[in-house]
Amino acid sequence: MEQHSEHESHDDSHKHHSYGHDHHPYNEEMSAELAVPPQAYQTDHTKEHVEEAVEQTRSAGQAAGWAALVLSVLSWFVWPLLLGATGIVVGFIAYRQDARGLGLWSMILGLISVIAYLVIIPLYYSIT
Repeated sequence: MEQHSEHESHDDSHKHHSYGHDHHPYNEEMSAELAVPPQAYQTDHTKEHVEEAVEQTRSAGQAAGWAALVLSVLSWFVWPLLLGATGIVVGFIAYRQDARGLGLWSMILGLISVIAYLVIIPLYYSIT
């Protein structure tokens, strides 16, 4: 009696000569499940769609700008290196998404916090 493992590889090589032997038991095609649906890449670029996309980008930029500003201000009180660097990065993202004022202030405050932590505070402790 021939013993089979619980999970055998699916072998269709006997059905058609172009089929190869499948050595992987769960090697199934799933491109339809992973592919981007057709609605996601519409090519209809009407003026309304473009304006809506620009408004969504601005809205996301404002949200990122406020988040970056909060991170940069918090970096003055706790974890200056981590929150300051994060505020700089998120501020840059906000700056690129048309929230220029919030992004710029976030980057400046985060940079001051990081510089203070890396230069001024060690200098202060070395003097005292």
